[in-house]
Amino acid sequence: MATRTPHRASTSTPTTAIRSTLLSRSAPSIPPASQLYEPLIKGVLRHRLYKIFLQSALSCWALTTLWMTWRKGGLLGWGMDALFLPVMPSTLGFAVVIFLAGALPVVVLRKSHLVAAPTPATSPSTILSGALQKRSTAHALFVYLNSSLSLLFLHVLITGAYDTNAPANTRLTLFVKSRKHPYYLNGHLLYVLSSQIMVGVACLLRCVLLDRFAVRWTRILNSHASEKMKSFGLARVVTVGLTTLVYTLLITLVQLLTFALARSVLLPVLFQIPFVHHFLRPFAAHFLRGAWTITLLTRHWSLISRAFYLALTNVGIWEFSESSFDAIVAEPIAVAQQTADPGLTLVSGLTSSDAYLKHFAYAELQGFSTDDSPSAADRRTALFIDQKFNPGLWSTLARESLLTLGRDYQLLLRRGKPATNTAAPPVAHSKPSAPLPTQGTPLIRTKVYKPAQTSPLHAAFDTFASDGPLAAAVTETAEAGASHIPELFRSVMPSSPQAKVDAALESVKKAEENVAAAVNQAGSKWSQGVSGALAACLPKGAARSVSRIQGWWTRERIHRVAETSLPNRYMDALAAEVLSRLVCASLTEDRYGVVQRDIPRIIEALLSFLTALEEYQAELNVSYTLPPPDQLQKLSPREVADKEMLAMEAARAGEVLGVVSDAIKDGIVQVVRTFGDKLSAFKFPPHIARKLQGFVDYN
Repeated sequence: MATRTPHRASTSTPTTAIRSTLLSRSAPSIPPASQLYEPLIKGVLRHRLYKIFLQSALSCWALTTLWMTWRKGGLLGWGMDALFLPVMPSTLGFAVVIFLAGALPVVVLRKSHLVAAPTPATSPSTILSGALQKRSTAHALFVYLNSSLSLLFLHVLITGAYDTNAPANTRLTLFVKSRKHPYYLNGHLLYVLSSQIMVGVACLLRCVLLDRFAVRWTRILNSHASEKMKSFGLARVVTVGLTTLVYTLLITLVQLLTFALARSVLLPVLFQIPFVHHFLRPFAAHFLRGAWTITLLTRHWSLISRAFYLALTNVGIWEFSESSFDAIVAEPIAVAQQTADPGLTLVSGLTSSDAYLKHFAYAELQGFSTDDSPSAADRRTALFIDQKFNPGLWSTLARESLLTLGRDYQLLLRRGKPATNTAAPPVAHSKPSAPLPTQGTPLIRTKVYKPAQTSPLHAAFDTFASDGPLAAAVTETAEAGASHIPELFRSVMPSSPQAKVDAALESVKKAEENVAAAVNQAGSKWSQGVSGALAACLPKGAARSVSRIQGWWTRERIHRVAETSLPNRYMDALAAEVLSRLVCASLTEDRYGVVQRDIPRIIEALLSFLTALEEYQAELNVSYTLPPPDQLQKLSPREVADKEMLAMEAARAGEVLGVVSDAIKDGIVQVVRTFGDKLSAFKFPPHIARKLQGFVDYN
């Protein structure tokens, strides 16, 4: 008997999916500079700020020791105590107070308003007018005046404490000691007070004209040359000392002239004004009965010298503090070696929105690209083949560098002028073609189905609905009324609320432009009227001097135009060198050819920038080159001096252009020498190929 195989019932067991170890999420982006690079660089800058404070305090301590020694008759007046004078508690205490009143506010002011690029101005008048529109100028005026008056108050305290045997007329009290006129103001105090105010205003003017809030970058930007940048060297001390002495002498001369005019001209005029002389007479009547102003110079020489030494101390403290600040804030900083991935840190620094911090990232990246050690080659290889981030490290580096060069290239083509917003041309809409004639089919516009019976209540609701008979009647009535409005009034009716807003904004903008134009026109007319009146009243020699001063004040400087066209020239030079060095290193260190695809556009960007720089240099050579000696002999001495001055400014402009052009030339030469005949594998535009061929033939 045959056995049957039992039939197995089918089971419905679910199938388990095979789990994959691959990650489905996309690669993260590069951390922003505010999270990775900027905290490191700000920590180093914080320590450098303490270094500036220390150097400023040392200068205040040295000046305090010098003046206290001089007030006691020199070293002989102190005797053996002169050895302990620098460390005496009184000397240290006065040095600390002078530092807090004189140096500390100026350093904090410079730190608060520090900028990486200079002010885009081409003449002293535009520099001053641009500075008056900034908040930093008002802050600086307050700081300088507050510091100078604080040092004056400290000087009065020191004089009262140490000069106990000084005559009563030399003490800087508020009122003179007189029983008959107890409220007469002390002229000595007024002179020293006006001198300190003049010092504050003059130092502010110098700060504005020199654009001292901008960083003074130099060509020494890598960490290997940091030893050459002595932040407080002997040469800088001598330079600051001579500058302080000369500038204080000029301030004193201006102060003497201003005080003489105020006493001889302004004060008598004020006493002639009704009701004003009643207020001034109890306080300043004795100034009108004094000696001639010219004789006061010899009779009060001790007061003038006292104000001069006080101004010299004031200017010296500020100059030493600000020169120390200028030297330290421009020194290179290396922070990437302290992190686990230096390449990631530096590329993150390139994305910073702060141009000052971004400059340090480029300076450190320059050393990263030029280092020949095996460890540096491994770090560059890791940067080239990075796939952990999207976009990668090299893509971000190339993109940020090319954008930096591109923005400054466009600014150079505009010669430093802001970009004009040109409106896009209107899109031309093609007219629809005429439809072909066809046989029209009549449409049935009546209801096909019989309407259902509705209740009276439902019909009442339909009447007041948005699409009911009542709303339709109102709409038809409004349209009929609008159709009867004359075309004259209909043309000024806005089509929508947005049109009302746009029309209002346009009218406000036109009104602002008209007001600004009227103010500028009135200012120009007023200045022309004053110039004409001065030219008519003054002698010819004086009028000629005034016109020369006015021309100096308003004339555009050729080198300032070049600086305005290349405000970030040192950063551009660093970016060009970094790109060229990394391109050269990619020939042996780029395993997968990531850099090769970007070489054509990098070389094109560099050569385009170089072409624009050379064209600018050619314009300078054609316009401002000195004529031959035989032609110079035919000109007047004044014209020869003007041409020599323009040639000197053109030479300085050439130095400004050379910062970027020299870096680009060196970079292209390195690329040509490294790649050689391999450059023929890349495709370039014809003008770029011709420019590159010149470098190939030269090398």
